[in-house]
Amino acid sequence: YALGVIEFWRNLASSLEQGRPSCAPLTVIQDAKASDPEFTTWEPLKYGKARPEGINLTGVEEKQLYEGHKFIKRAARRLAPKLWYEKGKQGIVTTAGPYQIPILLVSLRMLRRTGSKIPVELFLANWNEYNATICEKILPTLNTRCRVLSDVYSQAAKASPPQRFQFKIFAILFSSFEHVLFLDADCFPLHDPRFVFNTEPYLSNGLVTWPDYWANTASSHYFHIAGIPEVPVSTRLSTESGQLLLNKKIHAASLIMMIYYNYYGPEYYYPLLCQGSHGAGDKETFIPAAMVMELPFYQVRTGAGPLGHWENGGFHGLAMLQMNPEHDYRNPPPYPTHFDPKPEVPKDEKPKPLFMHHLYPKLNPYNVLDEGGPARKDGKWHRMWPDNQEVLESFGYDVERRVWECIAEEACSRDEGLCKKARSYYKDVFG
Repeated sequence: YALGVIEFWRNLASSLEQGRPSCAPLTVIQDAKASDPEFTTWEPLKYGKARPEGINLTGVEEKQLYEGHKFIKRAARRLAPKLWYEKGKQGIVTTAGPYQIPILLVSLRMLRRTGSKIPVELFLANWNEYNATICEKILPTLNTRCRVLSDVYSQAAKASPPQRFQFKIFAILFSSFEHVLFLDADCFPLHDPRFVFNTEPYLSNGLVTWPDYWANTASSHYFHIAGIPEVPVSTRLSTESGQLLLNKKIHAASLIMMIYYNYYGPEYYYPLLCQGSHGAGDKETFIPAAMVMELPFYQVRTGAGPLGHWENGGFHGLAMLQMNPEHDYRNPPPYPTHFDPKPEVPKDEKPKPLFMHHLYPKLNPYNVLDEGGPARKDGKWHRMWPDNQEVLESFGYDVERRVWECIAEEACSRDEGLCKKARSYYKDVFG
C-alpha cells in the first residue's frame, strides 16, 4: 500500500475513535414493525406515511449520538482533501472469503466475456485467506489483483477489526482507484461496464446506487442525529448494494461518513438506518452519507427486475437484475400519480439490464448442479431461468448459456469430476 493510504487511515481511525458514540449500543425492539409489509412496501403515493419506529432512544442518548456524529462530520471535511487514490484510475473493487472465491471466479469470467479489460482489485480480510495459486496464477489471467486488507488496517492499532458488512466500504477506501465500481462476488455485468464512468448520471453525481424491492425503513431518530431534514418514506426505495458507483474525488467526505456509519454499524447505525428490515447492513449507509455532506447522488429509478421461475403456484426468485444507469437517466420512468399509480413505460424506452446479482443458488461449480437445485429436479437437467424471447431480448444474448460456459470453464480448471458434470449439463440443456 502507498504511504499516503496508511497515513490517511491512521488519521481517519483516530477520528473514528474520537467520534465514538458515548451511549450504550442500540437494539431494535423485538416486536418492531420495520419488517412488516406495512412498512417495507414502498408506497410512493402515500406522502405522509409514517416511518417505523423500532428503537427507543432517550433525549440524552440521542444527544450523545448527535455529538459523535457532529464531530466526525467536521473531521470528514478536514480529512477529505487528504484521501489518497491514483488520479483518473478506473476499476472494479470486490471482496470474497474462501467460500466465495469459486463464485467470484465465475463472475470474473462473465466480466471478461463481455470484452471488458477493466482492472479488478479483490480484497481479502487477512493473510489466512490468501491462496498463492489463486492470487498469483489464476487471478492475474483475469486482470485481477489480490490485496490483503489487514496489511493497512492493522496500521491503526486501536481500530476495531472489520466484520461482515464492514469489509465492502473499507475495500473501497483502500483501493487504488479514483473511480470505483464495487461489485459483490455474486454480481456480474451483462455487458462491458466501463462506459458507466464516462456517462451520466455518474459524471454529474459521482455516486450512483441501485434500488432494492423494499421501502426505506430508517428511523426518524437518524435524521435528528445527523442534523438534516427528515426525508418522506415515499421519496425513494431502499438500496440494493450488490453494485455501487463512487467517485472518490467528488465524494471523499461522503466516503468518510460511510466509513463512520459502517465502523459503528452493528452497534448503532445499522439499527438506526435499517431497524432490522430486509438485508439490514451497509446498504443504507451510502445515500445518507452523501445527504449529510450535501453532495449529489443518483439512485436508479427503474426498479430491480426479479429473475426466476414459477413453480407450484409460487414465484421462486433466483437473481436481481439492475438496470443500465445511462438508459435510466436518459429515459427515467414516470413517477406514479393518483390517476396513474403504475405508469407503463414503452418497451423501446425501458432501460436494459446491466448487472445480475445471482442470489440463489450461488453459482459455485462445486454444488450448483446438486439434486434439488433449480438446475436439476426429478433427475433431469433444465434451465434455471425463463427461456422466453422477452428475457433474451432484454439481455441482448443468451446470458444463461454464457453463465454455464463460465461455470464449466471454472469447473474444468479445478476438478475432473466437476468438469464432466458441468459439460454433461451443458450438452443436455444447450446442445
